[in-house]
Order: sequence, then C-alpha cells, then structure tokens
Amino acid sequence: MAVEVRISYHQSQDLLKFGQFFLDLYDDDGHQQTIQLKFDMDNLWNYARDTTSVAFDFLVMAMSVYNADRAVNRAKYSEEGWKRMIRLQVPVLNMVAMRNGLPYFKSAIDFLTGDEWDLVFVQAEPYNYAPSRIRFENLRDYERVSLFSGGLDSLIGFIDGCSQLTDGKKVLLVSHVELGKEGGDQSRILDKCETNHLFSGKYDRALVNAGLKIHRGNTLQTEATFRARSILFFATGIYCAHAINLNMPLIIPENGTISLNIPLDKGRRSACSTRTTHPVFLKRLQSALSAIGIQNQLVNPYQLKSKKDMVDDCCLEVERARALRLLCGESCSCAKRSHRRYWERRNVLHCGVCLPCLYRRVSLSDVDGLRDEQVGIDVFSPVEIMMNRTDIKRNRDFKSLLYFLKTRCNREVIETELIANGITGKDEVNTYTDFVLHSYDQVKDWLRANGDASIKLMAGI
Repeated sequence: MAVEVRISYHQSQDLLKFGQFFLDLYDDDGHQQTIQLKFDMDNLWNYARDTTSVAFDFLVMAMSVYNADRAVNRAKYSEEGWKRMIRLQVPVLNMVAMRNGLPYFKSAIDFLTGDEWDLVFVQAEPYNYAPSRIRFENLRDYERVSLFSGGLDSLIGFIDGCSQLTDGKKVLLVSHVELGKEGGDQSRILDKCETNHLFSGKYDRALVNAGLKIHRGNTLQTEATFRARSILFFATGIYCAHAINLNMPLIIPENGTISLNIPLDKGRRSACSTRTTHPVFLKRLQSALSAIGIQNQLVNPYQLKSKKDMVDDCCLEVERARALRLLCGESCSCAKRSHRRYWERRNVLHCGVCLPCLYRRVSLSDVDGLRDEQVGIDVFSPVEIMMNRTDIKRNRDFKSLLYFLKTRCNREVIETELIANGITGKDEVNTYTDFVLHSYDQVKDWLRANGDASIKLMAGI
C-alpha cells in the first residue's frame, strides 16, 4: 500500500516569527489528513542564522522524513506488517544541489527505516524570517559540535569534548527535545554542571523541537518506532556545524555495540534491527552530504569502543573520572522508561531489563560509586526477573542476550550479520567482528561475576 506525504510551509505575517510547516497524508483510498508540525527555529537561529543554505534544505528534508516516518503507521500502511512505500514531497530552495543528492538520500533513508522511500523535491519560496531580537552567539568560540541526547554515551562525549578544548573555546551541544523526557535528562546533567561549577563557560546547547503537533480528537495513528529520528538529530548538528565552519565535523557519540546492533536472534534481523548510528547509514548519509556540497563530516569516535570501554577510558584521567561520577546518575540510557508501572522500584531512571540498561550495567560494573546504580528490575534477582515465565515481557531482552551468547556469539554468525547489514569490505568485517566479540566478552565477564548457575548455563559460560 503506497502512501503519499506532502510537506508544505506557510509564511508568518510577522517577520520576527518563523512560519508553520504542515504535513498532508494521502492513502490509496484518497483519504487525506493534515497535521501541523512543530519546528522551533528561534533557538537554532542563535547559532546558524540561516534559512537559505543547502544545510537548511537538508534540515527541512530531515525534519520531513522524521515526521513522515511518525505519521505513516507501519501496521496500517504496510502489506506484510513491516515495509512501507512512502512517497514524500519536500520543499527545498537549492533545487539543483538537493537533486544531486537524491539517490544518496534515498539509499541512506531506505537503510535507516527498512522502507522504500520515493523522495520528491519541489521549489520552495524564500523564508521570510528576521528575528532581530534574538541574541547571536559568537560562532568563533566553538571548537567542537557534538550531539547530546542525555544518555551515558553522549555524556561521555560531552566530558571528553570539554576536556580536549583549547583554552577559551567551547563545545556546542546539539539536542532534540520533542518528547520532554530527553530534554529533562539533558537539563539535569547541565544543571548539575552549573551547580558544581563544572566545565563553566565551556559549552552551550542548541535545541531543536520538531515533531507532529497532535491535538485532542485527532485520529492519526502514529508509528511508535522512531526509526528516522537520528536523521533529524544529525541534520540539526550539521546545520549548526556548517554555520560555524564548513569543515567542522559533527561528533556522534555512540558506543559501537549499539551502533552495529548485531541481532541477538534471527527474529531481530534486517529491518527489525534499528540502524540509527550504523556505520553503513553514516557512510551513505555522508555520500549524500558530499553530493549536495556539504563538507562537514559525520564522526563517531567511539565506533570501536563498547560502552564499558568508553566508561573505562573516561576514568583513566582524574578530572574526567570525577566528572563522570558526579554526572552519571543524571543521565538515562533506558529504552523502556514508559513501562515504569511494572518495575519493582519505580523511583529510579532505568528499567534494568532493556538492552541499553543491561549494557549500561556492564559498563559501570568496575567503577566505584557507580556499579551499584539502582534499576527498576534486577535481572540477577530470580523473584524480580521471573525467568521461568513466558507470558511476560520483562525477561525477554535478557533471555535473548543469553541465547545470543550461547548460540550465536561466534565469528561466523557475526560476520554473516555484518555482511547482511551492508558491511562488505574484508578488513572492515574482520575489524568489526573482533570488536563485537570483545564487547560481548565483557558481558560474559559481568555474568560470571554476578549470575547464578542457571543464568550461566543459559549463557553457555
């Protein structure tokens, strides 16, 4: 079932205010729904001051893809319950440049969401926006631009980045704050920095608040997987980095285990496995940026580090270790915090049973003061995890992890999965395979130190 989505922009009558984007969704039956979109330019204008460049066109395109992905419900608009056919029309100013990138954008976005995208660019009218009252930051102050989600990886990226700055320079943290939860994580971290005079004067935060503006009574059934979110995040970072310096890289702090996201079982293979920072996606998106004339590079300095490697490296220096101990408890890695009513302890930030929570526990297992972080459900407590129950969800990720360690965590399977997900160079496959085996050896060590006999048996250790 094909779905057509058209993005349009309505100018504001007030030059001090940015106008409004709308999303029109059409299905095969001729039904149309119109949704107003959130897109707050005021904060970004402090740093980029631009609505004419190809970097702004890329931001509008990424915002359009993100919202189309959310608006087209996968269960409703796919023939087999997964792959969707989405035709997306996007207004752009720099038509020639954007069309040069069209096949590369399609390749990247198809890979990212597991769907078939047909991107169509139409000529946009100039954006009449001149917010003269907004203060401007001095762009020459910024030596680094880094994504900042509020998770542990982005926290370490922030700590590492501030620790590497030249005197008098700053890091610009770029954040997406649509849903509120992530914005709360980010604010807690930076509030604690301010309270403790940590990294004072070394950072600023650029915010993008973009998404569907769902009103009460709206009948749109949204898609809940958020698979296209990273392209909006990256585009916002590139938009800022491009304004600061045409060669300023965008730092994407993500551990390699999550980035590669090797399926723990065959049911999570291919499109069912998220690819938000996968190196193949980054490479395809980089080709698209090059094709439209953007030189800024997408860089993940932690691609060959597990979350535990990142934590251990951060703790090698006294000042970085102190910052991590102080701020770690304000970060949140949990993917299932909305399921709090099922937790044994509900006044904590982490469920303890999703894969990001499990990897987080592994990463902190050797750090004094952090290894005992409280979680909603302790997988090492038989009463809480209830491994013998097949009718509950709380033990499923942990069971999948143990199954993977026992039956699939070997060179042959990992190489096969890497190749299936687009990594084909022999040296690259070997390097990533070695890394994956290393990262899961750390998980095994954690299980040996904490698991009972039944858990070790299920993990094959």
